[in-house]
Amino acid sequence: MIPMLRWELLRRRFMMLGWSLGLIAMVALTVLSYGAVRDQSAELNKALGEMSSEVGAFVGTSDMFSPVGYMNSQLYFITLPILFIILAVTLANSLLGKEENGGTLETVLARPISRTRLIAAKALGGITVMLIITAVTAATVIACALGTDLGIATERLLLATFATGIFSAAFGAITFMLLAANTFTRKMAVVVALVFSLGSYLITSLSSMVDWLEWPSKLLPYHYYDTGAILEGHVPLGFVLYTLGIFVVAAIVSVIGFRRRDIA
Repeated sequence: MIPMLRWELLRRRFMMLGWSLGLIAMVALTVLSYGAVRDQSAELNKALGEMSSEVGAFVGTSDMFSPVGYMNSQLYFITLPILFIILAVTLANSLLGKEENGGTLETVLARPISRTRLIAAKALGGITVMLIITAVTAATVIACALGTDLGIATERLLLATFATGIFSAAFGAITFMLLAANTFTRKMAVVVALVFSLGSYLITSLSSMVDWLEWPSKLLPYHYYDTGAILEGHVPLGFVLYTLGIFVVAAIVSVIGFRRRDIA
């Protein structure tokens, strides 16, 4: 497994570099821009007035110009998850889908390695890539926050960034599970994961304004994703259990499905 993991990381080194540089630029621009609105935060919140509650449902907070509110609304609730989810889904697709579509997966399985060890190595490679890019992002957030004197504890910024990475990686796990499960779900893996993530965000955001959406939203991951609470020092138990449940189910279904299905 170690040689396979090393190979997965080596072949994705330029992808990791590109994503890291892009995220560094985006995070730096977002965090450092807070200095331009810091002194007008009270006036800006007041100017939003009655709009703040409706807008807040879509950006994770109605207080968008305090340090915590700004970081949550401008970075953690929408922008960073969108980028991380795209990364996680496309990465998961390349781990299995690209090789299977290219006909190279059969060649790999011709070697003396079990399907279980193969899929474990692939998953571990994807997790490692996500961790590296998330760590780079966290370091950038912390450095820029210190540079703007944001006033949020470093450990909370670190925790919020990794929580975002883990949350987004769950959609990659869903993609990986559908790719591994059988040849039918393999064809729709990426679409299902992306639609699920977008639908989860929209339904959860609308649930505060539409009563009948409140119960369905409790079944979706965005309902438990609360980086505002994490930035204030509290990790919601529901977020931990829901995300852990996705990874456990994805791991079990991936191994069982991949061991039994035909390779296209």
